[in-house]
Amino acid sequence: MNFSDMWQTWIKATTSPNDATFEELRLKPDANVTTAIIWMAIYGAVSAVIGVISGLMFAGAMNSTVPAILEQAQLSPEEAAQVEPFLRAFTSGGAMGAAGLASLTNIITIPLFFLISVGIYFLIAKVLGGTGDYGRYAYLNAAFSAPLGILTTLLSMVPFVGCITPLISIYSLVLVYFATKTEHQMSSGRAIWVVLIPVLFVIGLAFCFIFAIAGLIATLQSQ
Repeated sequence: MNFSDMWQTWIKATTSPNDATFEELRLKPDANVTTAIIWMAIYGAVSAVIGVISGLMFAGAMNSTVPAILEQAQLSPEEAAQVEPFLRAFTSGGAMGAAGLASLTNIITIPLFFLISVGIYFLIAKVLGGTGDYGRYAYLNAAFSAPLGILTTLLSMVPFVGCITPLISIYSLVLVYFATKTEHQMSSGRAIWVVLIPVLFVIGLAFCFIFAIAGLIATLQSQ
Protein backbone atom coordinates (compact mmCIF):
# COMPACT_ATOMS: atom_id res chain seq x y z
CA MET A 1 0.00 0.00 0.00
CA ASN A 2 1.20 3.49 -0.91
CA PHE A 3 0.92 5.35 2.39
CA SER A 4 1.79 8.68 0.74
CA ASP A 5 -1.15 8.33 -1.64
CA MET A 6 -3.36 7.19 1.24
CA TRP A 7 -2.43 10.24 3.30
CA GLN A 8 -3.05 12.61 0.39
CA THR A 9 -6.44 10.99 -0.24
CA TRP A 10 -7.39 11.33 3.41
CA ILE A 11 -6.36 14.98 3.49
CA LYS A 12 -8.23 15.79 0.29
CA ALA A 13 -11.41 13.99 1.38
CA THR A 14 -11.51 15.67 4.80
CA THR A 15 -10.44 19.20 3.86
CA SER A 16 -11.99 19.70 0.41
CA PRO A 17 -15.65 18.74 0.71
CA ASN A 18 -17.11 19.32 -2.74
CA ASP A 19 -18.40 17.38 -5.74
CA ALA A 20 -15.17 17.73 -7.70
CA THR A 21 -13.08 16.19 -4.91
CA PHE A 22 -15.23 13.11 -4.53
CA GLU A 23 -15.60 12.72 -8.29
CA GLU A 24 -11.82 12.63 -8.53
CA LEU A 25 -11.49 10.14 -5.67
CA ARG A 26 -14.12 7.73 -7.00
CA LEU A 27 -12.15 7.33 -10.23
CA LYS A 28 -8.97 6.14 -8.49
CA PRO A 29 -7.84 2.60 -9.40
CA ASP A 30 -7.95 1.44 -5.78
CA ALA A 31 -11.43 2.81 -5.14
CA ASN A 32 -12.89 -0.46 -3.86
CA VAL A 33 -14.14 -2.13 -0.69
CA THR A 34 -10.78 -3.82 -0.03
CA THR A 35 -9.04 -0.48 0.33
CA ALA A 36 -11.87 0.75 2.53
CA ILE A 37 -11.51 -2.23 4.87
CA ILE A 38 -7.73 -1.77 5.09
CA TRP A 39 -8.12 1.91 5.95
CA MET A 40 -10.73 1.21 8.62
CA ALA A 41 -8.53 -1.58 10.00
CA ILE A 42 -5.72 0.97 10.34
CA TYR A 43 -8.12 3.17 12.28
CA GLY A 44 -9.05 0.15 14.40
CA ALA A 45 -5.38 -0.62 15.09
CA VAL A 46 -4.69 2.98 16.16
CA SER A 47 -7.78 2.87 18.36
CA ALA A 48 -6.56 -0.39 19.90
CA VAL A 49 -3.14 1.06 20.70
CA ILE A 50 -4.70 4.18 22.25
CA GLY A 51 -7.06 1.96 24.19
CA VAL A 52 -4.20 -0.09 25.62
CA ILE A 53 -2.40 3.11 26.61
CA SER A 54 -5.58 4.37 28.28
CA GLY A 55 -5.86 1.00 30.01
CA LEU A 56 -2.35 1.36 31.40
CA MET A 57 -3.18 4.83 32.68
CA PHE A 58 -6.42 3.58 34.23
CA ALA A 59 -4.63 0.62 35.78
CA GLY A 60 -2.12 3.02 37.34
CA ALA A 61 -4.95 5.12 38.72
CA MET A 62 -6.65 2.03 40.14
CA ASN A 63 -3.38 0.90 41.67
CA SER A 64 -3.04 4.22 43.47
CA THR A 65 -6.35 3.62 45.24
CA VAL A 66 -5.09 0.49 46.98
CA PRO A 67 -3.84 2.32 50.14
CA ALA A 68 -7.24 3.99 50.55
CA ILE A 69 -9.02 0.65 50.13
CA LEU A 70 -6.79 -0.96 52.75
CA GLU A 71 -7.37 1.94 55.11
CA GLN A 72 -11.14 1.65 54.73
CA ALA A 73 -10.91 -2.09 55.41
CA GLN A 74 -9.29 -1.31 58.80
CA LEU A 75 -6.87 -4.23 58.59
CA SER A 76 -3.94 -4.77 60.87
CA PRO A 77 -0.49 -3.96 59.41
CA GLU A 78 0.28 -7.67 59.05
CA GLU A 79 -3.02 -8.39 57.28
CA ALA A 80 -2.63 -5.34 55.04
CA ALA A 81 0.86 -6.48 54.03
CA GLN A 82 -0.54 -9.87 53.00
CA VAL A 83 -3.55 -8.51 51.13
CA GLU A 84 -1.88 -5.58 49.35
CA PRO A 85 0.03 -7.58 46.65
CA PHE A 86 -3.11 -9.47 45.64
CA LEU A 87 -5.23 -6.32 45.67
CA ARG A 88 -2.73 -4.44 43.49
CA ALA A 89 -2.55 -7.33 41.03
CA PHE A 90 -6.34 -7.53 40.88
CA THR A 91 -7.00 -3.82 40.41
CA SER A 92 -4.24 -3.11 37.90
CA GLY A 93 -4.39 -6.45 36.08
CA GLY A 94 -8.17 -6.54 35.86
CA ALA A 95 -8.42 -2.98 34.59
CA MET A 96 -5.64 -3.51 32.09
CA GLY A 97 -7.05 -6.83 30.89
CA ALA A 98 -10.55 -5.46 30.34
CA ALA A 99 -9.29 -2.36 28.55
CA GLY A 100 -6.84 -4.35 26.44
CA LEU A 101 -9.42 -6.92 25.35
CA ALA A 102 -11.98 -4.25 24.48
CA SER A 103 -9.38 -2.29 22.54
CA LEU A 104 -8.07 -5.21 20.51
CA THR A 105 -11.56 -6.04 19.30
CA ASN A 106 -11.64 -2.60 17.62
CA ILE A 107 -9.46 -4.00 14.84
CA ILE A 108 -12.41 -6.18 13.83
CA THR A 109 -15.45 -4.29 15.07
CA ILE A 110 -14.58 -0.91 13.55
CA PRO A 111 -14.33 -2.20 9.94
CA LEU A 112 -17.39 -4.41 10.51
CA PHE A 113 -19.64 -1.66 11.82
CA PHE A 114 -18.33 0.65 9.11
CA LEU A 115 -19.37 -1.78 6.37
CA ILE A 116 -22.79 -2.15 7.97
CA SER A 117 -23.34 1.61 8.29
CA VAL A 118 -22.21 2.19 4.70
CA GLY A 119 -24.54 -0.60 3.63
CA ILE A 120 -27.47 1.16 5.30
CA TYR A 121 -26.69 4.42 3.51
CA PHE A 122 -26.20 2.47 0.28
CA LEU A 123 -29.58 0.73 0.50
CA ILE A 124 -31.38 3.99 1.27
CA ALA A 125 -29.66 5.62 -1.70
CA LYS A 126 -30.71 2.73 -3.95
CA VAL A 127 -34.31 3.05 -2.79
CA LEU A 128 -34.18 6.76 -3.64
CA GLY A 129 -32.85 6.06 -7.12
CA GLY A 130 -29.09 5.95 -6.59
CA THR A 131 -26.92 4.18 -9.16
CA GLY A 132 -23.62 3.88 -7.28
CA ASP A 133 -21.32 0.93 -6.63
CA TYR A 134 -20.98 -0.32 -3.04
CA GLY A 135 -17.20 -0.78 -3.25
CA ARG A 136 -16.54 2.75 -4.49
CA TYR A 137 -19.07 4.15 -2.02
CA ALA A 138 -17.33 2.39 0.87
CA TYR A 139 -13.99 3.73 -0.38
CA LEU A 140 -15.26 7.31 -0.47
CA ASN A 141 -16.67 7.03 3.03
CA ALA A 142 -13.52 5.38 4.40
CA ALA A 143 -11.43 8.19 2.91
CA PHE A 144 -12.76 10.52 5.61
CA SER A 145 -14.10 8.09 8.24
CA ALA A 146 -10.65 6.58 8.93
CA PRO A 147 -8.75 9.86 9.47
CA LEU A 148 -11.60 11.50 11.39
CA GLY A 149 -11.92 8.40 13.55
CA ILE A 150 -8.21 8.46 14.31
CA LEU A 151 -8.44 12.18 15.10
CA THR A 152 -11.37 11.60 17.44
CA THR A 153 -9.50 8.79 19.22
CA LEU A 154 -6.43 10.97 19.73
CA LEU A 155 -8.53 13.90 20.96
CA SER A 156 -10.17 11.64 23.54
CA MET A 157 -6.77 11.43 25.25
CA VAL A 158 -6.67 15.20 25.80
CA PRO A 159 -8.71 16.54 28.74
CA PHE A 160 -11.55 18.95 27.84
CA VAL A 161 -10.90 18.53 24.10
CA GLY A 162 -13.13 15.52 23.57
CA CYS A 163 -16.13 17.88 23.69
CA ILE A 164 -15.51 18.77 20.03
CA THR A 165 -16.25 15.17 19.02
CA PRO A 166 -19.93 15.99 18.23
CA LEU A 167 -18.73 18.69 15.82
CA ILE A 168 -16.56 16.11 14.04
CA SER A 169 -19.57 13.78 13.82
CA ILE A 170 -21.68 16.53 12.26
CA TYR A 171 -18.90 17.34 9.79
CA SER A 172 -18.66 13.67 8.84
CA LEU A 173 -22.35 13.75 7.88
CA VAL A 174 -21.57 16.60 5.50
CA LEU A 175 -18.89 14.42 3.91
CA VAL A 176 -21.32 11.49 3.68
CA TYR A 177 -23.62 13.82 1.76
CA PHE A 178 -20.95 14.61 -0.84
CA ALA A 179 -19.92 10.96 -1.12
CA THR A 180 -23.55 9.96 -1.63
CA LYS A 181 -24.36 12.69 -4.10
CA THR A 182 -21.26 11.99 -6.19
CA GLU A 183 -21.20 8.20 -6.23
CA HIS A 184 -24.94 7.72 -6.66
CA GLN A 185 -25.34 10.62 -9.11
CA MET A 186 -28.16 12.01 -7.01
CA SER A 187 -29.70 15.43 -6.62
CA SER A 188 -28.79 17.45 -3.55
CA GLY A 189 -32.24 16.92 -2.04
CA ARG A 190 -32.16 13.15 -2.32
CA ALA A 191 -28.58 12.96 -1.03
CA ILE A 192 -29.63 14.98 2.00
CA TRP A 193 -32.46 12.53 2.67
CA VAL A 194 -30.04 9.60 2.50
CA VAL A 195 -28.02 11.22 5.27
CA LEU A 196 -30.99 12.39 7.34
CA ILE A 197 -33.12 9.22 7.37
CA PRO A 198 -30.75 7.21 9.64
CA VAL A 199 -30.29 10.26 11.90
CA LEU A 200 -34.04 10.79 12.21
CA PHE A 201 -34.52 7.08 12.88
CA VAL A 202 -31.99 7.16 15.74
CA ILE A 203 -33.56 10.32 17.17
CA GLY A 204 -36.97 8.67 16.99
CA LEU A 205 -35.70 5.60 18.85
CA ALA A 206 -34.14 7.86 21.50
CA PHE A 207 -37.45 9.68 22.06
CA CYS A 208 -39.31 6.36 22.26
CA PHE A 209 -36.83 5.14 24.86
CA ILE A 210 -37.15 8.35 26.88
CA PHE A 211 -40.95 8.21 26.79
CA ALA A 212 -40.88 4.52 27.76
CA ILE A 213 -38.62 5.25 30.74
CA ALA A 214 -40.76 8.24 31.74
CA GLY A 215 -43.89 6.09 31.53
CA LEU A 216 -42.28 3.36 33.63
CA ILE A 217 -41.21 5.87 36.28
CA ALA A 218 -44.71 7.41 36.36
CA THR A 219 -46.25 3.95 36.74
CA LEU A 220 -43.92 3.03 39.62
CA GLN A 221 -44.58 6.33 41.39
CA SER A 222 -48.34 5.88 41.14
CA GLN A 223 -48.22 2.50 42.86
